Amino acid sequence: MSRPEHAKSVSTLGGEYDHYNPAFALDPHASYAKLREQCPVAYSENYGGYYVLTKFADIFEVLTSADRFSSWPADTPPTPGHNRALIPLEVDQPEHKRYRRLVDPLFRPKALAPIAESVRANAAELVDTMVAKGEFDFITEFAQPFPSAVFLQLVGMDSDAEQRDRLCDWSSTILHTTTDGACHGDAEAQIAARMSAGKALHNFLRELVEDRLSTPRDDLLSHLLEAEFAGERKLDVKEILNFAYVLVLAGLDTVTTALGFSFLHLARRPDLQDQLVADPSLIPGAVQELLRYESIVHMTRTVLEPATIGGTQLQPGDRVCVALASGNRDDDEFDDADDIRFDRKPRRHLIFGAGGHRCLGSSLATMEMTIAVEEILRRIPRFSVPTDARLAAFGGQTRSLATLPFRTWRED
Repeated sequence: MSRPEHAKSVSTLGGEYDHYNPAFALDPHASYAKLREQCPVAYSENYGGYYVLTKFADIFEVLTSADRFSSWPADTPPTPGHNRALIPLEVDQPEHKRYRRLVDPLFRPKALAPIAESVRANAAELVDTMVAKGEFDFITEFAQPFPSAVFLQLVGMDSDAEQRDRLCDWSSTILHTTTDGACHGDAEAQIAARMSAGKALHNFLRELVEDRLSTPRDDLLSHLLEAEFAGERKLDVKEILNFAYVLVLAGLDTVTTALGFSFLHLARRPDLQDQLVADPSLIPGAVQELLRYESIVHMTRTVLEPATIGGTQLQPGDRVCVALASGNRDDDEFDDADDIRFDRKPRRHLIFGAGGHRCLGSSLATMEMTIAVEEILRRIPRFSVPTDARLAAFGGQTRSLATLPFRTWRED
């Protein structure tokens, strides 16, 4: 689709906007700053054509206007073979609210409190391994296995390392196409890799659901099997599988990614490490600030009716990408937006999105992040990234570090 005559191009970047590009995903902030200043609503002809929103106010308006912007499909380009809305991620009102009512109570802080002790124990066990090794890849040693083990607990499974690693591989391939041989730009290989991983994850979840049908437990899947949609009917198996699929992709990858970027910035800033070690009460605020500073979700909306955003006319069917990483670095919303300030108390933020589709697992993610920082700093108060470390990232609906070389000491 060619650029509409009224739309401003992303040409100010010197090339197409591509959130799947690994180089862009590693550090997109200079590009976002340029777009916010020169072209806050920009049109890219990539992936069939879409608008890119980079200002906080425009992104907030879109995310809080579900009557004008549909959540289906949630990514650009849509996942191959994806012909059914993921629940509740891509479902619009009024069905979205009815689905959320089934699971919202399970993800409130009070409901999550009973698992906090086991989450902390799992974090402490992983930190033991980190301490013993001294130098390692933070992503594989902590950031991936930690949230995967939490998900297995939620669905009533033991934290089996082999299954935990399989979940990591499937979710990463589906969201980022990380399988060997599926390089960025090789569309055929990428589609094949994502579809293969999606099928494997689906089969795993189907076996779990079938087991819970015959032997219910006190876990998330058993709850969904007993739940009633709008008080009228039970969920069918396809709906439950759909729910579980979203929980894997959203619950694993986002926490892995947030941990990776957060500890990258902490490792590069000894002064921030020292602040948190000296005063652990700062950690909850620090977690929120690190999530703002390096927001990783890149979501899409579809225009339902004529709308004007940032002075640009949008028409039904137009695709709009909202870059949370850009909105959360907007100086019009945050003082010194490019600085990390643990005492920051923003009026509002886009860490977990906004509106009715605000992240279902925000409380769980916050708990996991807080416990991770507490446990790592308790055992490893001084850490670093090697000065010659070569970093790489995966792009996609979430940006993720591919690797993070990590040392349990620092030179100063």
